[in-house]
Amino acid sequence: MTISTTMSNEEYHLSDALSASGAKTIAMKSLAHYKYAERKESSVFDVGTATHTLVFEPSLASTVWCGPETRRGKEWTQHKAEADANGALLLTEGDYKIAVDAANAVRSNKEVAKLLSGDLVCEASIFAKDTQTGVDMRCRPDGWRRDIGALIDLKTTIAPDPEGFSKQIANYGYHIQESFYRRTMGLIGEEIDRFIFISVGKEAPYPVGVYELDWRTLNEGDAAVQHALEQYAIARNTGVWDYGYGELQTLQIPRWAFNFTASHGA
Repeated sequence: MTISTTMSNEEYHLSDALSASGAKTIAMKSLAHYKYAERKESSVFDVGTATHTLVFEPSLASTVWCGPETRRGKEWTQHKAEADANGALLLTEGDYKIAVDAANAVRSNKEVAKLLSGDLVCEASIFAKDTQTGVDMRCRPDGWRRDIGALIDLKTTIAPDPEGFSKQIANYGYHIQESFYRRTMGLIGEEIDRFIFISVGKEAPYPVGVYELDWRTLNEGDAAVQHALEQYAIARNTGVWDYGYGELQTLQIPRWAFNFTASHGA
């Protein structure tokens, strides 16, 4: 069980310990998706990473670079090589503006300003072994307010409003992430009293929402994490990473697809 405040993001992701994203994949898809699915990179993640840096670690703003208008061509290639050599993140001109404007909107929010004060630790790498399943777990909270026992997580989203973000939570398993983080932190003796999501829109005027999940949602997340850990432990011990969706099943097409028999009570 360890806590590191100096480990790089790259080093953290080299660990074989199960992460929240891995647990979400197992719970929401399958063991096979976790074990064998192709990991794809996207410029969307770069914008999110840059926004996180500018919100939580503004002192590192110099590591976020504004590049050409497009990722195509020799100019981008040259700038990318230079950025990589300096450990910087290169964005297109448009993506850079989005990241800067979104970060400014977040930091201008009064509720967020309170959360970013106090004993705040950013990007701490947490490693622990689950006592029930023996699974090695890891998490890397965006922000950890140690003085009030709170974790803070920033999401860039197309729907930062309450109704829209609640759907995003369900679609992307953010409630599973919260439960996974709480469980991992608890294993190292750190009780988490609050978990706050900050959502910010990806388009102007970059509206900001600050949310906590209710107990029913958290209970669902806890159950999903328990399922994922148990399935992962079994697969790891047996070497069998299930490819399917259970035993033989009988299916029915969706009700909207009944065009010729619907009138007969199908």
